[in-house]
Amino acid sequence: MRKSSTELKVGIFAILVIIVLSYMTFKIGSLPLLWERGYRLYVDFDDVNGLDEQSRIKIAGVEVGVVERINLEGGKARLTLALNPDVTVYSNAVASLRMSGLLGDKYLSLLIGSQDHPLMKSGEIIVNTRPAADIDMLANQLTTAAKHIGDMTKNLQDIFGQGERVAIKEAIQNLNTVTSNLREISEENREPLRNLIVQLDSFTEALSAKGPGVMDDISLMAKNLGEKGPELMENLNRVANELDQILADNKTAFKDSMENIRVTSESTSSIARKLDAGEGTLGRLLKEDELYESLAKVSREAGKSLDVVGRLRTFMDFHTEYNTEEAEWKGYFNLTLQPDKDKYYILGIVSDPMGSVEKTEKTTNNVTVIEEEIEDKIEFSAQFARRFDDFTLRVGLIENTFGFGADYFFSDNKGRMKFDLWDISAKEAKADKAHVRLGIDYRIFKYVFVSGGVDNLLNSNRRGIYVGGGLEFEDEDFKYLFGNVPSIPLNK
Repeated sequence: MRKSSTELKVGIFAILVIIVLSYMTFKIGSLPLLWERGYRLYVDFDDVNGLDEQSRIKIAGVEVGVVERINLEGGKARLTLALNPDVTVYSNAVASLRMSGLLGDKYLSLLIGSQDHPLMKSGEIIVNTRPAADIDMLANQLTTAAKHIGDMTKNLQDIFGQGERVAIKEAIQNLNTVTSNLREISEENREPLRNLIVQLDSFTEALSAKGPGVMDDISLMAKNLGEKGPELMENLNRVANELDQILADNKTAFKDSMENIRVTSESTSSIARKLDAGEGTLGRLLKEDELYESLAKVSREAGKSLDVVGRLRTFMDFHTEYNTEEAEWKGYFNLTLQPDKDKYYILGIVSDPMGSVEKTEKTTNNVTVIEEEIEDKIEFSAQFARRFDDFTLRVGLIENTFGFGADYFFSDNKGRMKFDLWDISAKEAKADKAHVRLGIDYRIFKYVFVSGGVDNLLNSNRRGIYVGGGLEFEDEDFKYLFGNVPSIPLNK
């Protein structure tokens, strides 16, 4: 009996890892088992753009089921909701579409309603819905606003040309001159102004002190005015003379200040007239509609680009297969990029135990013998796939050689029949014809699938039955699964 090889040990280890990950998937994600059928409700939406079949259903952020089917009925999208059997939903429940992840994936959010309403039974319709926020419209509005701000900044730079800058500079200089003149006047006549303020302050205090007895003080005031009248008149005359002297000494400065104010006013009026007439970049911005049309066109193009990014979905799967004829394990890792529902790209890495052949010539007793030694090899695949309803055609690089394939999907995409042909020049080990494979993949749980079929149909010396299985995740599921793994506390 053939001894266990290193590859067989690796295959057994991979099967153990798959079993552990399957347990983690159901234990951590609280996923329903195969025999827990649950029940189904229905809900209608005017628009479910971005929501696909098998999308998640969440209550309070916890996944409780999937969107099993999306049909068009009466001009609206009818969703079939497959819910876990332990989930209770009342007749006043509310369904809405939400977004998750950076790529814009959508899921269905449920508010279960209140207990004073009857429980919903399988087959009933949820009548309360909320429309999804139009993220594309919001993105377009933000793009338009950003463009407006950028153009306005440029227009402000363009409108203040050489003439406007000179006018503004002159206005600032004139204001500086006025300020300087007022400061000089204040410094040169500081003492007379101070005396005037002191006298006014004394007069105010005297009025405040005499407030309670106004009528009595009137006669006293008249008496005081009679006694101090000559002195008061003399003080007033002195103040008037001092003010007259200040005005005479600073007549030229006051005149220059008034002239500067007039020039500044004329410059401001000139700028306002140009804006009103539509002159300059800012004037055209206020008067013409061409700039608006240009901004709208750029916004629409940006919206198309954002829509393409929002539709991109990413899938990852890794699985292993055992060939009964070759008694070897073969490992696969595939990354699928799906920008649209009817086309996708497949990038893969394959660990092939029959990948390469080393030929050695040995001569014994004048007899030459060619010995072949088969070695492991890492191979690559890169295919483009196009889907037509339930059929898909694939073409590209398969395990380092050109090839093509076809798939047929059944049972709501849970099962897939696949046909592959590659290595047309028959360069593989122990092969004299192209490599042809026919098999079936079937998803038994949400993330777990099994596979089987016939490998190397055209080469009788390598033809055999293969069986295997693996895991497949979407990028959002991958982050959700590992984001819920409990942390292990460290001993301090």
